[in-house]
Amino acid sequence: MASDNFPIKSVLIYSNGELIGDGMMKMPFIRALPFAFPDAHVTWLAGRHKTIFKTALYPLVAPCIHKIIDQTCFGEKWSHIWQKPWEQTFPNQSFDIIIDTEKKIIPALMLKRIPHKLFVSSAFNWSFSDKKPNSSYKKPLLLVDRLLDLLTVATGKKAEPIYDIEIPEKWMTIASDLVKDFLGKKRIVLLAPGAGGRFKCWPLERFIGLAKKLEQKSIQPLFILGPGEPEWKKDVEKLMPSAIFPLQNTTENSVYLTIALGALADVNVVNDGGVGHILASSNKPTLSMWGPTDPLKSTPNGREVIVIKAQDFGGSEMNGIPLNAIYEQTIAILEHQKPAQVSQVQ
Repeated sequence: MASDNFPIKSVLIYSNGELIGDGMMKMPFIRALPFAFPDAHVTWLAGRHKTIFKTALYPLVAPCIHKIIDQTCFGEKWSHIWQKPWEQTFPNQSFDIIIDTEKKIIPALMLKRIPHKLFVSSAFNWSFSDKKPNSSYKKPLLLVDRLLDLLTVATGKKAEPIYDIEIPEKWMTIASDLVKDFLGKKRIVLLAPGAGGRFKCWPLERFIGLAKKLEQKSIQPLFILGPGEPEWKKDVEKLMPSAIFPLQNTTENSVYLTIALGALADVNVVNDGGVGHILASSNKPTLSMWGPTDPLKSTPNGREVIVIKAQDFGGSEMNGIPLNAIYEQTIAILEHQKPAQVSQVQ
């Protein structure tokens, strides 16, 4: 077992790669890194796929990660264990700590060959890790908790999730300007009808129906469309000419802007998808709808996330969630009442 008695100046973290949803799920872990390794240079190596940390989510991770490398294909083949494909990327480089977040055998064995002082991996029940949790350890369901356990094992100190995101003043100002007609005058509900897979989407017609019911109560609905749903703007406007799309009313573009809009809203209503994860991270009340996928493993990170499952209504598809159920939960939150028959998370 490697010794803990050495200064930690360099840390390598290996992942499979990140899309926007799992990238956001990892953010409390990312934000915990400077506290775990305050004097270290942190390198993020996405071994087999691209990582959203180099593009859309870069502003969020930049304060915590110093170097990001993606799509190296490291860890794809057994031959990588002895061919040492990393040597051109890390010539004559050694790391104080290597943390393997993918937990697969081939990457773990490959990573162990990169010069290091301490290697931490949960692959094959922690068999390759220099340090391990105690014998009573049980693997958590949530991804972020599993990642934080790696930090706890690596440092010997309990790693806590950090949910708070400091939104730069620029983006709060832009967001405030986009909703200035309603801010402080009406309660605002953000509706995010998109998701990476259409099977994760509550029917668009129900989002529109919810928006109309909210308008009737003098509550302002705003539609948040992601980059994969530009055609939905016309679809929404056909049924609701009064619909407002703040992100389409500006040329500015940043993940911080979406988070800022979420922070200015009273409630966010989202699907199981990337934009839903982003809005939940604003730490404002977020109704997160789930169908075929399992929220116990991928619940968005946020202080006020309320999970609503299709299974609660006797089905497994998103269209099984009734419009009135979401409307009533939204109104209950706005009226500071405890929502009934939902799962409070975090």
